[in-house]
Amino acid sequence: MFGYVKAYRPMLRVCELDLYKGVYCGLCKTLTERYGYTSSLPLSYDFVFLTIAQIGLNGCEVKAEKKRCPTHLIRKTSCISCMNTDKEFEYSADAQVILTYHKLCDDLYDHSIKNKLRALAALPFYIKPYRQALKHQHELAKSVRLAMKDQRSIERSRKLSLDMAAQPTADIMKAIFRQTGGTDPQKRDTLAEFGYMLGRYVYLADALDDIRDDYKNHNYNPLITRKLCIMSGKELSDEAVKLAADKAQSSIFLTLGSMADVYNRLDFGSMQPIMDNIVFLGLKNSFFEVRNNVVDKKERKRK
Repeated sequence: MFGYVKAYRPMLRVCELDLYKGVYCGLCKTLTERYGYTSSLPLSYDFVFLTIAQIGLNGCEVKAEKKRCPTHLIRKTSCISCMNTDKEFEYSADAQVILTYHKLCDDLYDHSIKNKLRALAALPFYIKPYRQALKHQHELAKSVRLAMKDQRSIERSRKLSLDMAAQPTADIMKAIFRQTGGTDPQKRDTLAEFGYMLGRYVYLADALDDIRDDYKNHNYNPLITRKLCIMSGKELSDEAVKLAADKAQSSIFLTLGSMADVYNRLDFGSMQPIMDNIVFLGLKNSFFEVRNNVVDKKERKRK
């Protein structure tokens, strides 16, 4: 997940926003204690969504404590944790480390020198945390590794099918959410279906977000068709970007519709209001942020 799964904050109540930010702090604390400070640096609200989903599904009671951290040295912030167990936060931390490691490995194949150098610099700091996460989540790590292998195969083939290109990311999210269903087979299958749709959304949003850089660096992107290349020169023309954005929007809206159908079959208990906000408002708002910034040639800040 790359910073596209987050709440639409103007529509959150104050107590919900405090809880939302508190879970972020709690997850950051878990990552730091479990894998070291470096592992918490790429933390985004995508994994807060995963944690909140688990808290709601498992009916956990939460508590808040005021704590300081390297980011907030002067003023203490509210840090949320579960009353009886930390497994929800630990699973999200494990998933983040596994995905970050494989994302860095994938960046080594990028045509952009900047991305390669960044991955080479960061990767040594994730080898030990990844090995630790592998012990906790062996099956998940295997699923992610196989999906990333499929992703590289698709990128080498340069196929322009959105469905085929989005499949590996969808499979990763499917594996992540399936495990949040515990031992209930029906619940696991429903959550896997939800995760699959969420993965498709993430991939499509990311493909549109990176379209200008991918075109410039000759990286694979299923939204860059031969027709768009003919229309453009060294950089994608504004008309070509708009056509690609329209194509991505059509696919994303279909994906969000299917996701909503699956989501309505799930019960997230006390976390339902925040989950509703993210699924029905936040995802669409994040996509339109991406679309507007790409079309207007602005750089989007991910979190």
